[in-house]
Amino acid sequence: MTVRYLTLFVALFAAVPVQAGTLEAVALDRIVSVASGDLDGDGAIDAALLIAPGEDEAHDDHALVLLRGTGLDEGALQPWRVYADAAWGGLPGGMVGNRPAVAFTDAGSLQLISKNEAIGRSRWYQTVTLAWRDGDLLVAGFTYDHRDTLDLDAAGGCDVNVFTGRGVVREETTETTVSLEPRRLPLDQWLAQGSPTLCPDG
Repeated sequence: MTVRYLTLFVALFAAVPVQAGTLEAVALDRIVSVASGDLDGDGAIDAALLIAPGEDEAHDDHALVLLRGTGLDEGALQPWRVYADAAWGGLPGGMVGNRPAVAFTDAGSLQLISKNEAIGRSRWYQTVTLAWRDGDLLVAGFTYDHRDTLDLDAAGGCDVNVFTGRGVVREETTETTVSLEPRRLPLDQWLAQGSPTLCPDG
């Protein structure tokens, strides 16, 4: 018998972000990406899942679900945090070129990846690097690249370290170093603002 639903009982505590919500059951075919790594640095392996919206939901944004390693048994996890509308992307079974993903770096940071490599002439690729600091999930880095498939000169992007404010801006073949004000930007606050670009003058 095929298991159709993955049940995630998510308890909401005071530390859970305002944007977080409950997720009682998720159809397995709505899980578009899964990654594992030690996000909080406690030695136990955590997991991140991206969940596509249901067919009756009038948006394309995916939820980010975090499961925390308990450290009690190898691979044991417990519900941690849920961030609604965390990444834009295509639905399961749709075009591969606009499907979002999650990944862990070797240092334990979580990357939230979204892109459009399939629709129209305006193509883009975005990586939001997330780090666990002082009991919160913060936006640590922002990388964005764009190009026009009909105008090869219309390309650019940026790569910014949000913690330090240092980064580079790319415009066609020119790359400029920038220095911005260092920021402490919780993921839930960035999402509540509509996930604005963090590229300078963007």
